[in-house]
Amino acid sequence: MTSNSNIQKIRKDLHFSRDEYESRLKNIRLKMQEENLDLLLLSDPCNIYYATGYDAWSFYVPQCVLISASNDEPVWIGREMDRHGARLTSILSDSNIVAYDDKYVQSQIYHPMSVMASEIRSRYGSDIHIGIEMDSYYIDIQAYLKLQTELPNCKVSDASLLVNWVRAVKSPTEIGYMHEAATLVQNAMQSAINLIQPNVRECDVAATAYSNLVSSNPDFAGSYTSTPPLIPAGERLNTPHLSWNSSRYQNETQINLELMACRNRYHMPLGRSVYLGTPPANLETIESAIVEGLDAALDFIKPGVMACEVEATWQKAAAKYNVQKSARCGYALGIAYPPTCGEKTISLRPDDKTILEEGMTFHLMPAIWHEGNSLVITEPFAVTKNGAETFCNFPRKLFVK
Repeated sequence: MTSNSNIQKIRKDLHFSRDEYESRLKNIRLKMQEENLDLLLLSDPCNIYYATGYDAWSFYVPQCVLISASNDEPVWIGREMDRHGARLTSILSDSNIVAYDDKYVQSQIYHPMSVMASEIRSRYGSDIHIGIEMDSYYIDIQAYLKLQTELPNCKVSDASLLVNWVRAVKSPTEIGYMHEAATLVQNAMQSAINLIQPNVRECDVAATAYSNLVSSNPDFAGSYTSTPPLIPAGERLNTPHLSWNSSRYQNETQINLELMACRNRYHMPLGRSVYLGTPPANLETIESAIVEGLDAALDFIKPGVMACEVEATWQKAAAKYNVQKSARCGYALGIAYPPTCGEKTISLRPDDKTILEEGMTFHLMPAIWHEGNSLVITEPFAVTKNGAETFCNFPRKLFVK
């Protein structure tokens, strides 16, 4: 059994400098002050990772990080078996890593929020203003009601996207990890395209993509992604969220590939389409619309333009081919855990007037999923002082084999 003295000597596996974490916490607290919050309870693993570095597949049970408006170190609260993971991966000292007993896990009698509420009372008081992430995949109605019951004198407000907006502008280190993820996703895309041919199974293409998303670069590794490879083909083509089966590809078949790589939780998606045989004329028209729209939008992007203007620029270029897209054509990109890679903040769509800033990162994805007119060509990019910088250098075209 490991002694406490030995635990303290364990080297922490941090992906950023202490100074960067301190800067993040400072910016989070500034947002908390704007909302008059005494305490922020984070449940989204993306935001927990951003604020503390904690990184583990433990988000299927209740866990949180508490950030006070003062300069106190944040507090992690999670399952006992995950305590050591918090020691290894977070910036937190051992006194601020709190674990609950396994009797609280998926119990009809006990709830982990009781432990969290007890820590809040003992550390911060019982009549404070708490912000929680109400629009989070990782906190449920029962947990919210339990918190209110345990802390009846506390004011509880919605702080769902507070940290998400702080994350919107990336540091050079963050963007560096995204460039590494871009290397992995391009390797995976090329390997998948190379393998696709008649009589090859869809699942074998998925396996090849997975392998390259994780280990195709000798200098660094990829990790599990928020989203699996999405590679519908044939009759399954005209929808974006289907994966694969054991079917074999046939001649005169189209395959849409949406792949995603992850490097230190920073995600990089890339979409392309493959056609086995001779593409129909309407597909070539859609290809021209998407590619010219991508080129126009990327040329237009610079700090100071609005998200809705980027979308309008793509639509205007595509309209020359009588092509339009009703869904958003892009979204903010960065840290992700299952089930989504989007940051839930900025969307490239008509009603989003967010002003783009240097350091913001996006997935520009004007892919088309119309019945009989499906095509996927996407481009992730960062906003720089000189305009859009694409993360990938992969041909923007329909691949014909």
